Formats: sequence, C-alpha cells, structure tokens
Amino acid sequence: MNWLGFWSIYFLAMVKFMVSSLPGPGFQMAFHHTWIASVLGAATASALFYFGSELVMRISHAQRARKRAQAIALGKEPINYHKMTRTKKIIVQIKRRFGFYGITLFAPLLFSVPIGSFVAAKFYGKRSTTFLFVLIGITLNGLLLTTIAYALY
Repeated sequence: MNWLGFWSIYFLAMVKFMVSSLPGPGFQMAFHHTWIASVLGAATASALFYFGSELVMRISHAQRARKRAQAIALGKEPINYHKMTRTKKIIVQIKRRFGFYGITLFAPLLFSVPIGSFVAAKFYGKRSTTFLFVLIGITLNGLLLTTIAYALY
C-alpha cells in the first residue's frame, strides 16, 4: 500500500472532499484504498467541525452580544448580522429545497467538509440522527467520486 498516497488523500479529503479521490490513480492505489482514505479524512474533519460547531456558535453569539452592547453604550447603531449575503441565500435555498436530507447528505460535498458539517449542525444539530446522515452521505458520495476518478483514469 502506498502510504504517501493514502495520507495525501486523507488530508485532502479533510479540506476539499469533492476532489480528494482524483489523485488515487496517480498514486497507483487500489480503488478501495483510495475510497477508504477519502472517506476517513472527510469523516474525521466532519466530526471535528460538527461537534466543535456548538462551541464556535456559543463564542460567536457571546462576541456579537458584547459588540452590540458596546455599540449601544457608545450611542452607535449596532452591526446588523442578519444581512443576507449570496452565500447565506444559497444555503437557505438548499435548506428549503432539499430539507434535512439535502443538507446532511450533500452539504459536505458541495461546500467543503468543514463548512458543510457546520451548516448541518447549525440547522439540524438538535436531531440525534444528523451526524449519522452526514457520515452516510460522505460514504456514498465518496464511493461515487472514487468510481468517477477511476473511470476517468
């Protein structure tokens, strides 16, 4: 087994899952080794960011409240954090169009694993099956992407 290839794919999957299987044929790795490295890397990053997102959201909320209180104390108008950006609109459209399954199964693929896991935790973190569906989506999408990568090369 090519350990350099395995760890390269593993760390690439932690950042950008969609292209993580492409180097597998170049490293002359077996199909299943590429798939396993890709899925394990994405699952590791997903777990870190899914379960760490609650802490990040808590800190962010406290920081916003502190800045708002500071602005009001100084007589300034507080910052509007609810301003809709293009990215926020896309995420809300995906949530409305595809719902729970769309976010949990495809957000880590379409965005990046950290952002997709964070979005899934933000919208559906209270459900007990959310992380399970994120892992199922990563596994199935990894199989599809690895098949495409090996079909191309």
